[in-house]
Amino acid sequence: MAERQPIEVVMCEPTLRVPPEILRTVQRHIEEMARILAQLEPESPFWSSVRKSGLGLEVLAWKFKFRMEADKLVLTTAEPVPA
Repeated sequence: MAERQPIEVVMCEPTLRVPPEILRTVQRHIEEMARILAQLEPESPFWSSVRKSGLGLEVLAWKFKFRMEADKLVLTTAEPVPA
Protein backbone atom coordinates (compact mmCIF):
# COMPACT_ATOMS: atom_id res chain seq x y z
CA MET A 1 0.00 0.00 0.00
CA ALA A 2 1.49 3.36 -1.06
CA GLU A 3 1.71 6.11 1.51
CA ARG A 4 -0.49 9.09 0.79
CA GLN A 5 0.19 12.75 1.40
CA PRO A 6 0.59 13.46 5.11
CA ILE A 7 -2.44 14.70 6.96
CA GLU A 8 -1.94 18.22 8.19
CA VAL A 9 -2.52 18.86 11.90
CA VAL A 10 -3.86 22.28 12.84
CA MET A 11 -3.39 23.25 16.49
CA CYS A 12 -5.04 26.56 17.25
CA GLU A 13 -6.67 28.74 19.86
CA PRO A 14 -8.07 26.05 22.18
CA THR A 15 -4.49 25.31 23.22
CA LEU A 16 -3.92 28.65 24.97
CA ARG A 17 -4.68 27.19 28.42
CA VAL A 18 -2.79 23.93 27.92
CA PRO A 19 0.54 23.67 29.78
CA PRO A 20 3.43 23.70 27.25
CA GLU A 21 4.81 20.26 28.21
CA ILE A 22 1.38 18.66 27.68
CA LEU A 23 0.93 20.50 24.40
CA ARG A 24 4.29 19.22 23.11
CA THR A 25 3.30 15.66 24.03
CA VAL A 26 -0.08 15.99 22.31
CA GLN A 27 1.55 17.44 19.22
CA ARG A 28 3.98 14.51 18.99
CA HIS A 29 1.17 11.99 19.47
CA ILE A 30 -1.22 13.52 16.94
CA GLU A 31 1.52 14.01 14.32
CA GLU A 32 2.49 10.34 14.64
CA MET A 33 -1.18 9.36 14.37
CA ALA A 34 -1.56 11.56 11.27
CA ARG A 35 1.38 9.79 9.58
CA ILE A 36 -0.21 6.41 10.26
CA LEU A 37 -3.69 7.57 9.21
CA ALA A 38 -2.29 8.73 5.87
CA GLN A 39 -1.67 5.06 5.06
CA LEU A 40 -5.35 4.10 5.37
CA GLU A 41 -7.68 4.08 2.40
CA PRO A 42 -9.87 7.23 2.41
CA GLU A 43 -12.96 5.07 1.82
CA SER A 44 -12.33 2.87 4.87
CA PRO A 45 -14.95 2.56 7.63
CA PHE A 46 -12.47 4.14 10.02
CA TRP A 47 -12.26 7.33 7.93
CA SER A 48 -16.05 7.46 7.62
CA SER A 49 -16.25 7.37 11.40
CA VAL A 50 -13.59 10.08 11.85
CA ARG A 51 -15.37 12.33 9.36
CA LYS A 52 -18.65 11.95 11.30
CA SER A 53 -17.46 11.81 14.90
CA GLY A 54 -14.03 13.38 14.93
CA LEU A 55 -11.00 12.05 16.76
CA GLY A 56 -10.35 12.27 20.49
CA LEU A 57 -7.12 12.05 22.42
CA GLU A 58 -6.48 12.13 26.16
CA VAL A 59 -3.02 13.02 27.44
CA LEU A 60 -1.95 13.70 31.03
CA ALA A 61 -5.44 14.64 32.34
CA TRP A 62 -6.33 16.76 29.29
CA LYS A 63 -8.85 15.90 26.55
CA PHE A 64 -8.38 16.99 22.96
CA LYS A 65 -10.95 16.71 20.17
CA PHE A 66 -10.15 17.00 16.47
CA ARG A 67 -12.43 17.19 13.43
CA MET A 68 -11.57 16.34 9.84
CA GLU A 69 -11.51 19.12 7.26
CA ALA A 70 -10.42 17.83 3.86
CA ASP A 71 -6.91 16.45 4.59
CA LYS A 72 -6.54 18.25 7.92
CA LEU A 73 -7.07 17.25 11.53
CA VAL A 74 -8.21 20.48 13.21
CA LEU A 75 -8.18 20.85 16.98
CA THR A 76 -11.59 21.97 18.20
CA THR A 77 -11.43 21.39 21.95
CA ALA A 78 -8.71 21.24 24.60
CA GLU A 79 -9.88 20.94 28.18
CA PRO A 80 -8.77 19.40 31.46
CA VAL A 81 -10.40 16.12 32.44
CA PRO A 82 -12.73 16.74 35.40
CA ALA A 83 -11.32 15.39 38.65
